[in-house]
Amino acid sequence: MSAQNIADVFASAEVVYKERQMQATWGHLAPVRNKKYRGRIVYAVGCYCGTPVILHCEFKDLPDSPWLYEHVQNFMFAQEGEEGCVYEFVGFFRNYEFEGTVRVIQDTNKRGA
Repeated sequence: MSAQNIADVFASAEVVYKERQMQATWGHLAPVRNKKYRGRIVYAVGCYCGTPVILHCEFKDLPDSPWLYEHVQNFMFAQEGEEGCVYEFVGFFRNYEFEGTVRVIQDTNKRGA
């Protein structure tokens, strides 16, 4: 049996184990279902590969957690942003989805920015 086949055999068990460990370690930080958390995210889109970077993230009564971090990352990558710009999302986070508006708060591509 090759190493890849052995990894495939244990893959499903590893996923279940990882989920249990995350819940046991950070479960108390998980968002409450159907609760709206108002807040904002400020992020910039870098000049190398257009990768977004979180500058500030705050949602009332919602502590940082692996779940929030993952969904903020997914949200930023799903937005169409221009390299060299700083964006602000204002709205709410509910049931692992963001609803609100995104606007440019600084465009470093303009002269004198």
